[in-house]
Amino acid sequence: MKMSATRKKSFGAQVLIDDNPRYALECAEAGIRVLLFDYHNSYPWCKDASAESHSLVTKVHNWEEVQQHMISWTVA
Repeated sequence: MKMSATRKKSFGAQVLIDDNPRYALECAEAGIRVLLFDYHNSYPWCKDASAESHSLVTKVHNWEEVQQHMISWTVA
């Protein structure tokens, strides 16, 4: 069961890593940064352009990209 975006925000969540574009968009609209995980661009369900168009959603394709974004956000 997924926790609602509002509840995640109330717990202080700042970043979500998930492969569900609809959930990614819901969390982004609640102000949570999202790494939309599409492993090597192989997840057919992860091709929703509406989620990717949100400024808080960044598509990543492997765990190295996740690490790079997390490090860049903590340094910034």
